[in-house]
Amino acid sequence: MDELKCSACCSIVAELERNLETEKPKMNVDLRNTLTARGAGGKRVDWAVSETRILEQIEQLCPGMQHYGVTTQADGSASFQRHSVGGGSVHISGTMRIGTKKYHQDRLQLQVYCDRLVEEHEDLLGEAIKMAGLAAAA
Repeated sequence: MDELKCSACCSIVAELERNLETEKPKMNVDLRNTLTARGAGGKRVDWAVSETRILEQIEQLCPGMQHYGVTTQADGSASFQRHSVGGGSVHISGTMRIGTKKYHQDRLQLQVYCDRLVEEHEDLLGEAIKMAGLAAAA
């Protein structure tokens, strides 16, 4: 996995970008009728910058790694590439053997690596998602 770490990080970022681009807008979060809001007036939170949206994006990031596999180029170099369409076209350059034992091991390693990165950098990811929401709302 060490030789694929750069590719793994690029795949994680690509999946986050893909998730943000294909996300369907939702209604704003209404906090006016919560127990803590009684007497305080409460507020509405724009969906694009809500904690709920950030958590949903983070929670769906690593399961998306199941759609990636390792491709090998003619020169022997290897990288992760998305192979499942699910919302867009996919172009695989190189050779990928889907269904082999190595394929499943690589996918599992990518998902575990993603889980670890998300856990270590959850606050930074949350801020990036929030900033993407602010940019989209502007």
